[in-house]
Amino acid sequence: MNKIFSLLLSGVMVATAISCNDDENGMEPMVQGPDLMVYGLTESNEITSFNANNPGTFMSKTAVTGITAGEKLMSIDFRPATGELYALSNASKLYIINPMNASARVVSTTAFSPAISGAIASIDFNPTVDRIRLVTNTGQNLRLHPETGVAAFTDGSIATTSSITGIAYTNSTSGAASTTLYDIDVTAKKLFKQDPPNNGTLVAVGDLGISFTGQVAFDINPDNSAAIIAATDGSVNTLYKTDLSTGASVNIGKLSQKIIDLAIPTNPVAYAVDNTNALQIFNPTNPAQGMVSKPITGMQTGESILGIDFRPVNGQLYALGNTSRIYTINLGTGAATQVGTGTLTTLLTGTDFGFDFNPTVDKIRVVSNTGQNLRLDPVTGAVTAPDTALNPGTPAVSSAAYTNNFAGATATELYVIDHNTDKLYLQNPPNGGVLVEKGALGVNITSSNGFDIGAMSQKAYLMATVGSDTKLYVVNLTTGAATSSVTYPNMVKGFTVGLGF
Repeated sequence: MNKIFSLLLSGVMVATAISCNDDENGMEPMVQGPDLMVYGLTESNEITSFNANNPGTFMSKTAVTGITAGEKLMSIDFRPATGELYALSNASKLYIINPMNASARVVSTTAFSPAISGAIASIDFNPTVDRIRLVTNTGQNLRLHPETGVAAFTDGSIATTSSITGIAYTNSTSGAASTTLYDIDVTAKKLFKQDPPNNGTLVAVGDLGISFTGQVAFDINPDNSAAIIAATDGSVNTLYKTDLSTGASVNIGKLSQKIIDLAIPTNPVAYAVDNTNALQIFNPTNPAQGMVSKPITGMQTGESILGIDFRPVNGQLYALGNTSRIYTINLGTGAATQVGTGTLTTLLTGTDFGFDFNPTVDKIRVVSNTGQNLRLDPVTGAVTAPDTALNPGTPAVSSAAYTNNFAGATATELYVIDHNTDKLYLQNPPNGGVLVEKGALGVNITSSNGFDIGAMSQKAYLMATVGSDTKLYVVNLTTGAATSSVTYPNMVKGFTVGLGF
């Protein structure tokens, strides 16, 4: 009996020793991750996608194309103002990546200055001003312009005793009124606030409480409910969820490959202009929640906006004014800047207008309720060509939208809406102004409306007033039928969807 007891006791002691040894070797308890789509950047210029509740299985992994040979991508982030995925390369250039096929286009072929200083760099969008924060492991601290690719400001350096490899802002929604910048310091293995961001001052939040070596990737989802980091310890790659109030991090699963940066998609975003020239920013799936309104400034006295659209080549918002001028709009401030000087050489005729970019030639199409049909140059603000008036008959077109509204598109179709006939038409050929009927909308709309087609989804949206109610509709481009989606609080004169949706 004593011998048996001794053997049993020895077994218990061995099991206990093994258990203790496992803890000492860093076996961390794992919890279920959030149901959240995440994109990752690998060391080999690949974009991956996975759900944070199952990080071990990549839904996709695609090599990025379109970047200059020899360049290495260092960091990625989604732009809240448009939903587009941006990337930073070690050549001090910004790229915009199509997440569906990983094709990239450079924002500017000229490297920004000052150039990146450091072997590791992290970018993240400040949602309040629509600018990119760049921080490196050597303490460099820059602000970049997402539409021009240049350095907007060189800010105060971060303490050289720190080594920042991941940064992320809170409240990543377009038009956010406030935000906080968080940093991961791999030297101290702590979470910090960078406050104020422009000064580079680090304020400790707390220890991450995990073991890792080298670079750590980091991002925060739009409603701040999930802050996640990807880290490597030896040959093990792990995804963690981090508490922004303490820094404490918990294991939510193993990654099948090392990830050097993370990017969580931002919410769908759309823009409208009301009768007071206010730029309204909202989620098209739920306009009533969190709408932001900014006055558009910098136009001619008494001037009104007639239409808005994003330029696919650089994600810049353009507007048409009723004084026959075009403007770019600063999404952070609402300030309008005229493109070119003076008025259009062919003055606008009509009261209601369609205004949309042709993505294949980077020109703006303008059509009106009196049949006017123009092409404008977005760089000079000049009329490229006054095309053939809309025909047949006397159509009253008040909105227009091109398909495939993304940079590099090789084919596109132009759809327009006539508010008198309440029908959808294909304008084919666009320069010839010929309208080919597609079908009835099924609702009696007023001339106060806006129309756009999502660049990624190819979903057609119509913001229109029927009677006293303004609603967002989804339009079937084959039949013309408009299906009511959600109610909108006011009439609009222009409408566009972020290029990432």
